[in-house]
Amino acid sequence: MNSIAYWESIMNDTAAPDTAAPNMAASNMDALVGALLYSCSEHVLETMFFAPVLDEVDPAASIGSTRVASRLHFQGKPSGDFEIDADPVVARALAAAFLGIDDCEVTDAQIDEVMAEFCNMTCGSALSSLGRVQYFSLEAPQTSRPSEFTPEVTGVRRGFLLEGGTLSVCLRVDFDRG
Repeated sequence: MNSIAYWESIMNDTAAPDTAAPNMAASNMDALVGALLYSCSEHVLETMFFAPVLDEVDPAASIGSTRVASRLHFQGKPSGDFEIDADPVVARALAAAFLGIDDCEVTDAQIDEVMAEFCNMTCGSALSSLGRVQYFSLEAPQTSRPSEFTPEVTGVRRGFLLEGGTLSVCLRVDFDRG
């Protein structure tokens, strides 16, 4: 059973829809969200960006380094935030693969737009895979290039080793807010 199927089976086996998430232990919920986040991120990377995940890495290792970061807020049931950050070399390679051009042809503006699109696609994939999602709307992602990255979203974070560097994703879901 893949992580999305596992997540959905747990969510569907839990008692009432409005009380399912608050009654689960926080560590169990984080583990489930982490598995879902990993699976959805890996799927988007491999199918839309032709970038296989080589290994998992500690996402905290990117703090303080130069990154290309994109984040968005989503509203509805559930509400929350989603953030991605990548080494500049990885961001350039993902943009080139997505656009079907050579790395040397990719502009900084294209990198920013593609990283925003990766943020949007991955967040949408994760939210669509939640078993109890009623509705949500994604705000437009905002991309930045901090020379000393500090995460702006506190939530479940996963890190990936890709060819050329690392990429991290973070999802904060608030099932009570809407």
